[in-house]
Amino acid sequence: MLFKNKIINNNFLYYFYKKIKIFKSKKTKEHLGEFGEDIFISRFFKNKLKGNYVDIGCYHPIKGSLTYKLFKKGWTGLNIDLSKVSIDLFKLSRPNDINIQAAITDFDGETFYYENGFINQQNSLNENSNLKKIPIKAFKLSTILKENNLKKIDFLNIDVEGFDFKVLSTLNLIEIKPSLICIEENNYNTQKILETSTHKHLTNNGYFLASKFGVSLIYIDQSYENKINEIMSL
Repeated sequence: MLFKNKIINNNFLYYFYKKIKIFKSKKTKEHLGEFGEDIFISRFFKNKLKGNYVDIGCYHPIKGSLTYKLFKKGWTGLNIDLSKVSIDLFKLSRPNDINIQAAITDFDGETFYYENGFINQQNSLNENSNLKKIPIKAFKLSTILKENNLKKIDFLNIDVEGFDFKVLSTLNLIEIKPSLICIEENNYNTQKILETSTHKHLTNNGYFLASKFGVSLIYIDQSYENKINEIMSL
């Protein structure tokens, strides 16, 4: 309640708080993901009532969220974004989650991000002299998981505007092996996707490319390969 009161007393954040309240009051459409990938994810985990997610580049707790339906089932997780406003929204709507403002990349330390709006999916670590440059703490994915005592992940989502492989590369997939990974690859050519560092890294670590939704690639642990026919038949 104290946090909510702080939000309400801040005119800027209260605007977004009201937006969430309005959004929640409406009937949820079939899919929230930009390309409908959350439908696939929900079907994959349909029989798993309790689980956890890690969402890197989480942006918004409802709009465009690939974890919202899992959250509504009772899942909890770790949500990370460059934007303070995004994380404040997660703290308000998902208080039982771990919500952190930080940059996730391939080193620990400090860096800068370039703000393309207070809450914007295009906020990025990519240098852009036309945008506001903001200092931020940086962590490897492996570091942030260890600091928060996360030893198991059911669903990992990575959407960080071109830094996706750098994030993924720091995760030891032998020690922590998510059942399903959704990662962005800005390439619509299937053959070229198969030649990317992301694809080679994941297939070498026991994953297969199960589906593609726009620029979102879904990789599944090979031990769940028999689930694909079940999902497609729904």
